[in-house]
Amino acid sequence: MKSTALKLKTWMLTAAVLGVLQVSFAQALIDSLSQDDNKIVASIAPYASDMRAAILNVSQYPQALVKLERTQARTSQSFQDLIASYPRDEQEKFYQASRFPELNTQLVALGKDNAARARELVKDYPEGSQQAIVDVYTNHFDDLARISTIYQTSEATLEKITAKYTPQLQSDFKKVVGSPDVMSLLTDNIDLTVSLGESYKSDPNGVIQYLDSLNSDLTAQNAKDLDAYKKEVENDPKLQAEMKSAADEFAKQYDQPDAGPATVSNNYYGSSPYPYWFGYPYWYSSPMWYPTPFYYNTGFYYGANGGLTVFGLPSFAYSNWFFSFGYHRYPLLYRHYNTYYNVHRANITNVNVYRGFNTAARNHFGGINHGRYTSEGRARNNASHAAINRRGSYNSQSTAPRTGGSNRGHSVQSGARPGNNFNAGSFNHYNANSFHSMGWQPMHGGGMHSMGGGGFHGGGMHGGRR
Repeated sequence: MKSTALKLKTWMLTAAVLGVLQVSFAQALIDSLSQDDNKIVASIAPYASDMRAAILNVSQYPQALVKLERTQARTSQSFQDLIASYPRDEQEKFYQASRFPELNTQLVALGKDNAARARELVKDYPEGSQQAIVDVYTNHFDDLARISTIYQTSEATLEKITAKYTPQLQSDFKKVVGSPDVMSLLTDNIDLTVSLGESYKSDPNGVIQYLDSLNSDLTAQNAKDLDAYKKEVENDPKLQAEMKSAADEFAKQYDQPDAGPATVSNNYYGSSPYPYWFGYPYWYSSPMWYPTPFYYNTGFYYGANGGLTVFGLPSFAYSNWFFSFGYHRYPLLYRHYNTYYNVHRANITNVNVYRGFNTAARNHFGGINHGRYTSEGRARNNASHAAINRRGSYNSQSTAPRTGGSNRGHSVQSGARPGNNFNAGSFNHYNANSFHSMGWQPMHGGGMHSMGGGGFHGGGMHGGRR
């Protein structure tokens, strides 16, 4: 009898402890997820709810993600090898054509020498890509057929890897692969993706609720700060003039042949990204999965009446250029950015959402502020500024093709062969589509690490370029 009572008490105590542990873990999970340095969570939050759901689902299967990454490494290399012998303006045409695989299938089915029909097929596609696609069809039909085959083989591999999963999960994998900025975010930071998947398995409702809440917070802050930024620019004509001049210089020095005016509608480019399987053009020094006018990286465009219309802070690509090479020629704009940085400095590594600009601004102004307190720091800053002044303008050739099988921030001379176009800067450019539709890139500082039971903890971040 005593033995039975003792067993019952032991069981009840154990159940109570487990209950407390379960509640404690759930609370610890929410607390750890709420930490400001959870980069991958902050990067996921701004996406629409259906994309967030797909990300959470596929994050539970990191082995499949790694297999798909390996497939991408092979297919992007095959694509680049195929077009490597052509000059860069011809390669750009192939990249444009690669954005529309269904159209390529139709064009290949036409056979050669049917340009009239080809023009009929492309007329409903983005205006800026139509002639490039027709040129590839007319002059490089065999290569177009090979590209179509590479793409279809990659898609078949995706289906094979995910065949054992439920139809919903298969659809989620296709959705994520179809958004290459999302896919590269997850695979470039696979250790954090594993932790995300474990947390979601442990407490799916808690993770979903946290992401929903963070999405609302980021949306509200985005609208508030964007409105304040717009008003500052609208009330300063001299600042607008410098913004325009800096945008002109940036577009020219990135050497985009068809940079064109900032009034070009995004419909000219369309919303289709460069496919994950092939990568974005290797000569871009920063991730640009969704083709748009280079001016869009500056956070504004010219309206129909010629006026300047602000839609956000600059992207990381523009900000990195400005703080490295352009800032000493635009003092008003430089002071404007410095003021923004100082106002938001307290939040710039936690709740502030404008990741691309903030990363570059923090790297620049943070270094200068540190240099004020040490002679070594002052000497380093002076030497850096003197080097920039000696160089004068930015040399776009320094960001030409990268080699060694990985696009992870390396730069070589323009004549080098491109390597695998896989990028590790996803945290700075986690959402090219959202950036080009509304212009602001979310940001959180710090990082996440897996902990027992699948939670998140702050600390250093593995993978991805700061």
